[in-house]
Amino acid sequence: MKRTVLACAVGAAVLIGPAAATAGAAGQYGSLPAQGAPKAAYPVGEVVSDAALHVRQKPTVYSGVVKVLRPHQRILLNCQKRGGWVDGNPVWYRIQGSDGWVSARFVHNLQPVRSC
Repeated sequence: MKRTVLACAVGAAVLIGPAAATAGAAGQYGSLPAQGAPKAAYPVGEVVSDAALHVRQKPTVYSGVVKVLRPHQRILLNCQKRGGWVDGNPVWYRIQGSDGWVSARFVHNLQPVRSC
């Protein structure tokens, strides 16, 4: 009897193990796409600044402002590249749907972002 219960418990752990790991990752960022489902076209980022964030024409703080984003606003990130340093961070994200750049210092990428 004990062997049967142990065998069932081990078998269940083997079957449930990968699903539990996927469920844990899904709980952190919402639902994950099903196997074979298309991925989102662009990674999502969230503004982590306490104040409005300027979207710049070029990846530098000396470039003109083209748009302003609200704190905690979610945006689509087209790609990333090195630009002017902001608080020790040289990475900038190109915003999808806008011809502009934001410093990665103030945007948390929720998914990996490809290089430009």
